[in-house]
Amino acid sequence: MNMEWQTTPPSPSSYTVKKILRLDIPADTFPNFNFVGRLLGPRGNSLKRVEASTGCRVYIRGKGSIKDPDKEESLRGRPGYEHLNDPLHVLIEAELPANIVDIRLRQAQDIIEELLKPVDESHDFYKRQQLRELAMLNSNLREESP
Repeated sequence: MNMEWQTTPPSPSSYTVKKILRLDIPADTFPNFNFVGRLLGPRGNSLKRVEASTGCRVYIRGKGSIKDPDKEESLRGRPGYEHLNDPLHVLIEAELPANIVDIRLRQAQDIIEELLKPVDESHDFYKRQQLRELAMLNSNLREESP
């Protein structure tokens, strides 16, 4: 008894597609602005929220992406750290179904580009939110410790 199961071919929307988008960080134009801190936020929470809301992974790469300059210098040239020879940039990676990958990449790009616009500290609502969040995180830690 030979039965061949007939299945419908997968629809194009169910294919997973991987796309990567690179955004340059204008660190040379604004050398005193902390782009990495603004992107990461307190304990990396701001970047984690972007990733959670868009389904994309966001990587900060290039010269200045590692906090400790001495450590960055020692890693430069090693396998896996080739990006340290490039200017500071963000990679947005999406591995999603073909019908939504471009939409999600665009959402992440819009959010990141908005964060990469330097704002005067006195008018920076986003930074005030991050500082408020950090204060809450720190006060909670103090309450939990004996």
